[in-house]
Amino acid sequence: MKIEITKGKYKGIRGRVVGVYTDGRYDINVIKPKPRQPKMMVVKVNICKEI
Repeated sequence: MKIEITKGKYKGIRGRVVGVYTDGRYDINVIKPKPRQPKMMVVKVNICKEI
C-alpha cells in the first residue's frame, strides 16, 4: 500500500508501507528520498492518506 503524508514537518512525502504497529503507526519506506532525508520512517496513521 502506498501512502502520502498530509500534515506536519514531512508533508508531501510518499512511501510504501512495510509494517503496521498496534498503536496506530505505519513503518514506511520513502519513495525517492531527498538528500539528508531518512529512507525509512515511522508515521502516525491519522496524518496519512492512501494513494
